[in-house]
Amino acid sequence: MRPGKVNSYTDLELALMIFQGCFGNGAARRQALGSRYDAAQSLVDQILRTGQIPDGEGSGAVDPAKLQQSINKCFTDVLDEIREEIVNEYESN
Repeated sequence: MRPGKVNSYTDLELALMIFQGCFGNGAARRQALGSRYDAAQSLVDQILRTGQIPDGEGSGAVDPAKLQQSINKCFTDVLDEIREEIVNEYESN
């Protein structure tokens, strides 16, 4: 999935995008997030452990509009990938 350049998001935004499946799992997530993986994954673990989303004050603040746009892009990319797989499958038969 290609939600955009990870450096344009705060760690908290990345963590919330992880919950939406924007970066896949395991090695795919680590590769997609690169140097941002540890910080974002740490927030994911914290949210799972406490059941609460941090307030994201200061530089970690979440821009809801930007986050929504990114999540929409993730789902659009997934749908495009599925659509392409289906078309390729039918063309090959």
